[in-house]
Amino acid sequence: MEFDNLLTSAFGFAEKLILELLQRGESVYAIYPTPKDVPMSFLGKKNIKYGFLKFEHDPILEKTLPRRVKHIFHIFDMYGGRFSKVFKANTLATLLLLDWAKNVGAESFTHLSSGEVYGRGKDLTEEAALEPHGFYATTKYQAEMFFKYYQRALRISTVRLFFPFGSGVEQGFLFDLARAVKSGNPVESTYDQISPTFGDDIVAPLLKIHDRKQVGVYNLCGSPIKVETIVEKIRQIIGKEPSKITVEENELTGNARLAREKLGYVETSIDDALERAFVHMK
Repeated sequence: MEFDNLLTSAFGFAEKLILELLQRGESVYAIYPTPKDVPMSFLGKKNIKYGFLKFEHDPILEKTLPRRVKHIFHIFDMYGGRFSKVFKANTLATLLLLDWAKNVGAESFTHLSSGEVYGRGKDLTEEAALEPHGFYATTKYQAEMFFKYYQRALRISTVRLFFPFGSGVEQGFLFDLARAVKSGNPVESTYDQISPTFGDDIVAPLLKIHDRKQVGVYNLCGSPIKVETIVEKIRQIIGKEPSKITVEENELTGNARLAREKLGYVETSIDDALERAFVHMK
């Protein structure tokens, strides 16, 4: 059976993306780690099938994925954990998926990368040099390096998300901040200013890439904000306090002008976004 879309993760904003695709009448093949991870709200819906795969292991994609698919949204990644698992999840899995996509004759491959591939900097555009610092950022950078070898076979777009967060997103920089605040632990940050991206704001740009058959690299990021300000806002939402806050004098903020012009990216206010993302942690 051929599917219109394959999503390598179906949590957080990916769940909203799936619902939008189904609303259009498109078919979706969604990857979950285990059957128990499939939400009850999806059971019984038409045009959606599920595969079960853990990309951080040594996946054999052909045993799980469908025989044919047109469009791939490679959303899955792993932010922390053992280096070997993070490498398999972010770098090796991307290479295997690219090769599989080429072999089954897929049309497009939209990859969600990270703004952390830039390393440091202010108001960074897509043309800025890539100088990843940390292991996670390095694995995302390595994954992007494979794309030049598959551009003749696939229509590839790269979306660099700056510190994504949101309801259902249970990993990442802001989630770690919120977890530290809730537990009363120290907050330690490599950055003093960032430009975080609310998950719900990602869906519309991804659909524009899908619809317009565009190829390119796009930054998705919110407005610059101090990490200490984010922590204070999370503290007010959750009602707990970290034991202390330590930030280094490094900035990593992006420029999303291209995504606004080409993909219709619209930013939710940080107060609204943080409330919706972390109110459940009260």
